[in-house]
Amino acid sequence: MDRLKGFSSWKVSEFTSNRSSAVRVHPIDWDKTARPNGFAHLNEQYAIYTPWQFSISANQDGRVHGLLIDNCFYIVWLDHHHAVYPAT
Repeated sequence: MDRLKGFSSWKVSEFTSNRSSAVRVHPIDWDKTARPNGFAHLNEQYAIYTPWQFSISANQDGRVHGLLIDNCFYIVWLDHHHAVYPAT
């Protein structure tokens, strides 16, 4: 929760341009994941938004997946074991 609280003070530009290996922020390319249908369970109106992920733990596991809409990140999935991008 402290990590999420820390992210809440970031500007959108800080979030989308951050390339830190500690944060691991990037858009999700569903074709490269174990979930090629992505957020198909959401209403179709959300399909226009780019899906994003970021890390919430100090190790390589634990991701938050969601949508950045205006100035707000909407969490869709908490991926404790980073299963969306399985180890290859």
